[in-house]
Amino acid sequence: MMAEPDGDSLLRKVRMILGVFDTGAPVLGLSELARRTGLAKTTVHRVATEMVDVGLLNRHGRRYELGSLLFELGQRVPRTRDLRLLAARYLEDLALTTRETVVLAFPGDLDVLFLEKYFSQRGGGVAVTRVEGRVPFHCGASGKALLAFGDPAIRGRVLAAPLRRRTQWTITEPARLAAELEQVRRQGYAVDRQELVAGYGAVGAPVFSAGIAVAALTVTGPIDRLDVQRLAPVVTAAGRALTRDFESVND
Repeated sequence: MMAEPDGDSLLRKVRMILGVFDTGAPVLGLSELARRTGLAKTTVHRVATEMVDVGLLNRHGRRYELGSLLFELGQRVPRTRDLRLLAARYLEDLALTTRETVVLAFPGDLDVLFLEKYFSQRGGGVAVTRVEGRVPFHCGASGKALLAFGDPAIRGRVLAAPLRRRTQWTITEPARLAAELEQVRRQGYAVDRQELVAGYGAVGAPVFSAGIAVAALTVTGPIDRLDVQRLAPVVTAAGRALTRDFESVND
């Protein structure tokens, strides 16, 4: 277990505990929370008890899950709420046009967050259901679009950290990822060829606010029908249109 940081604030410990939950591990016991955060069991128990008291966590016996208060608070973030509402018709249009699954992704602190999904009528949704609600920046079309056009600080952190392998096609060399991001910037869209889920690929385009990518629209489907030449123009056009709509309501 990692040594617990000296003098770490309560808020930082709360943030660490919240950050270790994901769709692959929605319910965690005390020992697993301690292992994942690197905090002492006594510390995790004390902080988690306070988090339960204020609604940030729910407790079931000796196991914990995220509390519904977090969802309620998330709905109050104006930028995220507005963008999700504006994106709805573009997600639906893309799903109908491409007949594949379409995802709206946002940049998180450490990962890409999939917040909205529209499923196609011919089984393309399988790819998304096999992917967690958050995934690493470096191994998907959404993440690469957000890295290429997004906050430089996030890009720097990702390139400086170990790039974990998800499939045999995942990019794990920082220099190669940096070169890929340069290509994404030149062409205006990102492509994932089985880097996140074996057998599936994706094409993603950024959505901007004040020149920085704040979201990505991504079409995903089986790799054997991933027609980049067909998908890239419609995805990038949708990204530009959503950008115009979003910036018009935030002027």
